[in-house]
Amino acid sequence: MSLNPSAVQPNVWRVEPQDPVPQDSRSAFQYRWVLLWVIGLSVLGFGSLMTLVTAALPTIATDLNTSTANAGWVLTGLMLAMAVGTPAGGKLGDIYGHRNTFIWGLVGMTVTMIMNYWVWNIGTFIAVRVLFGISGALLMPSGMALLMHAFGIEERAKAVGWFQFAMTGAPTIGVVAGGPLLDILGWRSIFAIFGVIGAIATVLAIVVVKPIPKGERSAIDWLGALFLAAATLLILLAITRIPKVAGSGASVLTDLPILLLFASSLPLYVVFVIWEKRVPSPLLDIRLFSKPTFALPLGSAACSQFAYMGAFVVIPSVLQGPYGYSVGAAALLMVPRPGVFAIASPLGGTLVTKVGMRFPMVVGSTAMICSMLAFAYGSDPANFGLALIMVGLVLSGVSAGIGSPAYQTMVANSVDDADLGIANGMNQTVMWMGMILGIQSMLAFAGADMSLGRLRATFIFAAAIAALGYSAPLFATRPRKEDSA
Repeated sequence: MSLNPSAVQPNVWRVEPQDPVPQDSRSAFQYRWVLLWVIGLSVLGFGSLMTLVTAALPTIATDLNTSTANAGWVLTGLMLAMAVGTPAGGKLGDIYGHRNTFIWGLVGMTVTMIMNYWVWNIGTFIAVRVLFGISGALLMPSGMALLMHAFGIEERAKAVGWFQFAMTGAPTIGVVAGGPLLDILGWRSIFAIFGVIGAIATVLAIVVVKPIPKGERSAIDWLGALFLAAATLLILLAITRIPKVAGSGASVLTDLPILLLFASSLPLYVVFVIWEKRVPSPLLDIRLFSKPTFALPLGSAACSQFAYMGAFVVIPSVLQGPYGYSVGAAALLMVPRPGVFAIASPLGGTLVTKVGMRFPMVVGSTAMICSMLAFAYGSDPANFGLALIMVGLVLSGVSAGIGSPAYQTMVANSVDDADLGIANGMNQTVMWMGMILGIQSMLAFAGADMSLGRLRATFIFAAAIAALGYSAPLFATRPRKEDSA
């Protein structure tokens, strides 16, 4: 199915209803909601474990005889795999079918969740989590494409909102149930439990999910993926080294390993861009970044995710450190964030359809900035500190739920339907890159001691990054005719 020029981008700020696709409306309506439930169960382990592992990170580090900063690579390694693998996963879905790719990703996630029960050191844990991330890179873009196709062009924003609901609503239940189990059974057993749930979801997906039209058959740009992964890994290693250097009293600006890591990454990024412009089937279609309606929402979403995930990793340490809560209690206290995200996501999709994209984007960026400021002043347990932490978690959920459907819909409307897989892959790659940099940068800013002054500086820094999210609603312009042709 392809879009005519007016359907690709009828209006930057307002999504006008399109002519409905001819179909049996009753059966299509039933299928889309059954599909949503299956996808929700499929991503239950992914979203739940993100929260639970983050909350248990200090305990995991102790059990595996490593530092919390090193244990942070359990999250960073997964996200790097998602960032690099998601475009390839989206393209694999376009070529071989999104149903097949979705199911293979779900099988991989299920197997690796169970494997995590037997990891014996931090190296094997990180390796298995990277494999888990690669499986997620197959599942996520295809899951989004399946939902977008089921909901149709006229309700694409709603599809994005409901996908986010599945990504956050189901894991909210998982965190509520899994939080106490962390204290009772330990973090290893949590992986086994979600592995069993993943097996059930796999059977249901095989029975329920229907295939959708494939895109053009083309080669996968594995060399481009290698360039991007290597360049990003060097940046992350440099950022990870910063707390150690700063803690020793030396200057970060004159530290030779940090300078070499940053200097080595830049040529790799240049080579990556040059390669992507020349290769017939690029990992990322660099040409799309010339469209403001494609590039700016990607950048804005990445800035929002920088603050969102960076704070998500730092806050559990605040709750277990200065506040003195247990791992399970810290996990439960984090529930408002995914819970509000889940509730706000369908509202965000509906707002895009009714009032356009600009307003949800502005609300999303404003809520994220206020969230970071609430965390900054809530880092002190005195007075109303915990209340401010809770306010910050709620505002983070509001920001992600309201803003993300607008960003993703603008990106999707900038490409033809045949390229939805690669567009969703690129969208998620940039999002994951923002998350990765946010986690490593904010952990570096917070430092090992996480003093009140450093914590406040960390969250204020994140608020400044989140403010860059205003670029999409303020500067994205109506696409030129040739862009939508």
